[in-house]
Amino acid sequence: MDKNNPVKNILKYRWLIGLLLYLVFLDPAFIFLAAMILVIVLASKKKLAKITTLSPTANITNDMVRSESEADLDLIEKKVNPPVFSLASLINAALEQFSDASVKVSHLFVRGKKTLDRKKKYLQIALNGSLAEAESIARVLPVSDKILIEVGTPLIKHSGQAAIVSIARLCPRAYIVADTKTADMADRDVAMVSEAGANAATCLGVAPLETIELFISECELRGIDSMIDMMNVAQPLLVLKKLKKLPKVVILHRGVDETEQSKGKMIPYYQINQIKGSYSIMLSVAGGDSSRDVQSAVFNGADIVVVWKDFIKADQGMMGMVQAFLKDIR
Repeated sequence: MDKNNPVKNILKYRWLIGLLLYLVFLDPAFIFLAAMILVIVLASKKKLAKITTLSPTANITNDMVRSESEADLDLIEKKVNPPVFSLASLINAALEQFSDASVKVSHLFVRGKKTLDRKKKYLQIALNGSLAEAESIARVLPVSDKILIEVGTPLIKHSGQAAIVSIARLCPRAYIVADTKTADMADRDVAMVSEAGANAATCLGVAPLETIELFISECELRGIDSMIDMMNVAQPLLVLKKLKKLPKVVILHRGVDETEQSKGKMIPYYQINQIKGSYSIMLSVAGGDSSRDVQSAVFNGADIVVVWKDFIKADQGMMGMVQAFLKDIR
């Protein structure tokens, strides 16, 4: 048989091809990465053959080597002992080189473009624990177009972009909110979360006006929704009036520390009608976790209700709360 037969060469790597096909079956995002690994491995065969064919300098004796300078020694050593390229090293190099491309392919083909419907009400579940806890919850959450999954600020601070990538891949049909709480350098935050597969990001309403406007424009440019968190903003309406472009969502937020240390402090539901009376914009309410809080938020006109306290561990109690909350936001 012809040794240069390409079919025969490919069959030598049938185990590798089988492994790559299995990876693609598990996650279509691997299709680009798998193809590049296969090309690199096949192409390396000829390269290895050339490298392992020693040049005449390979016959240099030890006496000759000892007589050379250190610079010459390095050169001779490279020629006599060429680098060995193993399949594992080739695959590792390919994984490093194309990791960013894999994330982008995942976002393009698996995540896709998702947007919020103004006619619907949503339950946003914030994952603020460890990455392992967040992944266990993401695996058991029911698939529903009324559920938004938030990769919370503590989780992003702890695990970075990897947290968004992981949750987005575990829940390819879900709408993912990256709670970055951007206060500066908005373009970098938006780039990071959009490439990781998020469908929305958040910016603080107390941030400089320039940052908020850059954040909104960058979200629009990258095809994700912008959310402005008005925590500690006394009059959100005044912030909105200064903006050249409106965000997709405004968040009325009572912080955790406020809730725990100022028990009587209420969520400013009256601001929902104030804002909606002036702008056609979606409103999210964060800071309440009970069924009563959810009902109050929806009754007062909120489009999105954020919950988190009871969503730390994946258990039957959590699943029961999800079903109860979904009934409340009909």
